[in-house]
Amino acid sequence: MTNHPEGSPEPIEGQAAERFRIEGPVTSAERAWRLVGDTDWMNRAGGNGSVLSMAVRPQADGFPLLEGEIAGPFGMKVPFSEVWSSWVAERFFRQVRDLHSPLVARSDYRAELVPVEGGVRPVVEMTLVGPGWGSLLRRGLSLGAMERKWQATLDRLGLPESEAEGGRPLDAEALAAIARWRNAAPGHLVDRFADAFRNGRPGELARLRAYVLADRWGEDREAVLETLLAGVDGGAVELFWSVRCVRCYGQVAGSRLLSDVADHVDCPACGIRSDTDLGENVEVLFAPHPSVVRALDVNFCTVFPAAAPSQRAVLTLLPGQRVHTEAPIPPGQWRLGVGGSVPDVEVEAGASGPGTLRWAGQSGGTAEVKAGRVDLDIENRTAGRTRVYLTRLGGALPIVPASLLTTHDGFRRRLGHQVLAPDLRVGVRSVTILFTDLGGSTAMYEELGDARAFAVVRDHFAILRAVSARQGGTVVKTIGDAVMAAFFDASSALTAAFEMQAEFSSWASGLAMAQPPTLNVGLHRGTALAVHTDQSGLDYFGGTVNLAARAQGAAGEGEVVWTEVLQTDPLVAAILAARGLKGDRFSKELKGLGVVPLYRAKPQNDERAAK
Repeated sequence: MTNHPEGSPEPIEGQAAERFRIEGPVTSAERAWRLVGDTDWMNRAGGNGSVLSMAVRPQADGFPLLEGEIAGPFGMKVPFSEVWSSWVAERFFRQVRDLHSPLVARSDYRAELVPVEGGVRPVVEMTLVGPGWGSLLRRGLSLGAMERKWQATLDRLGLPESEAEGGRPLDAEALAAIARWRNAAPGHLVDRFADAFRNGRPGELARLRAYVLADRWGEDREAVLETLLAGVDGGAVELFWSVRCVRCYGQVAGSRLLSDVADHVDCPACGIRSDTDLGENVEVLFAPHPSVVRALDVNFCTVFPAAAPSQRAVLTLLPGQRVHTEAPIPPGQWRLGVGGSVPDVEVEAGASGPGTLRWAGQSGGTAEVKAGRVDLDIENRTAGRTRVYLTRLGGALPIVPASLLTTHDGFRRRLGHQVLAPDLRVGVRSVTILFTDLGGSTAMYEELGDARAFAVVRDHFAILRAVSARQGGTVVKTIGDAVMAAFFDASSALTAAFEMQAEFSSWASGLAMAQPPTLNVGLHRGTALAVHTDQSGLDYFGGTVNLAARAQGAAGEGEVVWTEVLQTDPLVAAILAARGLKGDRFSKELKGLGVVPLYRAKPQNDERAAK
């Protein structure tokens, strides 16, 4: 490991160095990388002081330098600066920190996953640099203990993953919370989470991602998400909102309450500001409640791999430095660049193309490479330090966006207090809004009288709420005898509209009325503003809501009407085909919107839709 293809920082002159090198058992690259790429955990496992604070601060040359304090001996706070951070995912990781300590001037951590038969072998090398007089102290008091503890940590990679961390006890209060949780959610999923709480590393527990865990466990995503929401409701789990940079996808802000989320964020690493968008860059994460897993003090730092899964490679370079290294790049869309005012290169990794990806600070553009093992040729031609990122567009993990959760009936039912501040507007990239209205309600009031007619309206609300929840949406509010509901995707919303029609028609036919009311539905998908209101909690406003309401107004008795954006959705087309419908196109002048193309159907007359 003496050959460092990732480059090296300037050496500290006149200092003595002590080092060790250890190896772990053969395991999968994914498992080994989750361990050696989590320097927060490796630091704890080595018996070192925990990081007390840290922040990314741009330097005079524009370089995003991580600075902070770490707990030292005798309660001292030791300031540090992270002068070097380079890695290629599932290949190597190097992290160099300069410390303002009389004993240690620099720590140099490097991990490499060496390919062998059956997987990879993790190799870790640690070097401490400091004054010559402190050599024996560094070796005896720090480096020797770190070597023994890290070796034991690597050796546990040879155990089944559920046993690898050795377990942490759960006290009576924690077990009581888990027991309450088991009464409200599938027991086998609660047991999986309880095992994770006992054996998981702090960094992983602080970032529980519902869909990632579901995929890892081979479970249904919706079931795992519902289980976590039940855990929040029962006091075993906490939910928080992670605001991510739209460029590097690292966390730049986070809050336990949605009301504390700001309407814009700054990423110091990328040097950009972006608007907060519940669909674009706000992710829902979970963590054990402090009463269940205590002292889960994890710092959210996006400079080490475990906290930046969307980044395939991060390379730090000095002025004039050039780095050659190989990176495995899966097929897809990628972004290569340094952020700030320098345009990125948009990279397409496909079935054909060159095997080398070169970057020398060029001003944007596009590039193609052959997916697989790609040679990265990176050069810094500027007068300052720089850090180059290779990032998967859209992120590398299946996330739960805030826009999905805020339209999720289970969330609104259990956690309705999680709303936005009254003076805050946060955009939602895409939400489908559904409006209903009762046709013939005037005649209904005349025939039944106010009391019975009101009971009909109330009971039909229960039908619409149940259908919305079943399709992953939620009723936002009622307006007279109308309903406004929100859905994460258009296909679920249209399915809900058809089911509302079928169930309402069947129910209304049993009212023994001369002329039963009809349900008229309108839908539209687009960008909306999510705001807090005293009446509805989290509500939606804007042009998307207005057009959905106008579409409903264009619906005749018993019709569902939708807009062009839904009609062109492939998933919507599949739903229509399955029901033997295609949507009859018509145009109508809508107030304030001009002539708008719309589509309509009467699904309750289709026997297949009513089944």
